[in-house]
Amino acid sequence: MDGLFYNDGLRFACLSCGKCCRISDGVVHLTEDDVLRMAGFFDVSREEFLRKYSRKEYKSRVLKDFPNGDCIFYREAQGCAVYEARPTQCRTFPFWKINLRSQETWESAAVDCHGMNTGRLYSTNEISMIADGLIETAK
Repeated sequence: MDGLFYNDGLRFACLSCGKCCRISDGVVHLTEDDVLRMAGFFDVSREEFLRKYSRKEYKSRVLKDFPNGDCIFYREAQGCAVYEARPTQCRTFPFWKINLRSQETWESAAVDCHGMNTGRLYSTNEISMIADGLIETAK
């Protein structure tokens, strides 16, 4: 893993501010595992979950959102209403491969997420596992 800008790890602590849930041009992509987990959370069929809570975007399934871009599961007073069943994309933020491309992409994401570069130090190995969706960031 030589040559990575994060060879010494990266810091992140979720501040529960909800900014990542309220991005006007943001999209939450759903994996099949996400769909099944969330359908189970709501105790509905896969098809019913997809119909009620998702939409097609190009070749992907994504969560529906409000007209202002807020996630349909974000609640101002509560935060994520489906936290235990949240999608992989949410479970792995901010250690997305796009954010890990370079120091510049990481710092660009950190402009909006003040929890980045603070808090817990994640090792290079942990970061790789999170980016691959094998584990999730800590709350």
